[in-house]
Amino acid sequence: MITLEPLFVGKNVIHFEAIHSTNTYATELISKTNPPEGTCIISDFQSAGKGQIGRYWHSEAGKNLLISFILYPKSLAATDQFYLNIISGLAVMDVVSSFCQDVSIKWPNDIYVQNKKIAGILVQNTLRGKDIKATIIGIGLNINETTFPQDLPNPTSLALENGEIHSIENIRILLAVRLEYYYNKLNAHHLASIKQQYLKHMYRKNIEGSFLLSDETKINGTITGIDNDGRLLILVEGQITAFAFREIRYVI
Repeated sequence: MITLEPLFVGKNVIHFEAIHSTNTYATELISKTNPPEGTCIISDFQSAGKGQIGRYWHSEAGKNLLISFILYPKSLAATDQFYLNIISGLAVMDVVSSFCQDVSIKWPNDIYVQNKKIAGILVQNTLRGKDIKATIIGIGLNINETTFPQDLPNPTSLALENGEIHSIENIRILLAVRLEYYYNKLNAHHLASIKQQYLKHMYRKNIEGSFLLSDETKINGTITGIDNDGRLLILVEGQITAFAFREIRYVI
C-alpha cells in the first residue's frame, strides 16, 4: 500500500512557472546554500530541460511533471552511485504502474509503457573523494500532454494511455513517497534487493534485440543485466560484453 505523505522527500518545495532547467537550478542552489535534504524544485515549463547524454527534454507548459530532488546519500560510496539511478527508476516506475500496465525501466533509467517512453530521469552526483556529497535527481514525467513534436520517436503520457486528465500535484506527492521509500532502503544498505527489483523490470531483458554502437555499427544481442558499475550487459554471439551510457543505444 502506498502511503499518502512523505516524511522529508518533497516536503520543501521551490516552484517556478518557468525556468531554464530544474537540475541546473538545483546545482546552483547547492553551490550557494545548504538546502534541506529532500528539497524539490518544480517548474511548469523548462526552456532548457536536460536529458541523458546532453539531449533535451520536451514538455508543453503546465502539462507534465518537471521536477528535481536534492539528496545527500552519505552512506553510499561513490563506486555505488548507479544505485541512485536504480532507486529513481523504480520510484517513477511505481508511479506510472499505478495508472498503466506493462511498465518497465529502459536502461539506464527511462520509463517505458510497452515500447513508448513516458518518463526520463537524469541523475547528477557531486563527488568528494570516495563519497557522494550531493545528488540531484531530475525527472520529466509526461502526464497530461497528448501531442508531441514529430522528432520524438515514441513518446506517450498518462493521458494518452488511459484517457484521463491527472492532478500533477497528486502525482508529485506520490512520486516523493516512492522515492523516499527506495532511498530509505538504499540507506539501510538493501542494495541486493534493490538491484534485483531493477533487473526484474528491465526493458527487453532476456529478449533478443538490435542495438547501435557509438560508431553506428548494428549488433544483435540479449540483455542479461547490469554490472557493478551500472553498465549494460549484453550477450552477443556467446559472449557477454559490458557497455557504458554513450557506447550503445537501443533500436526500437
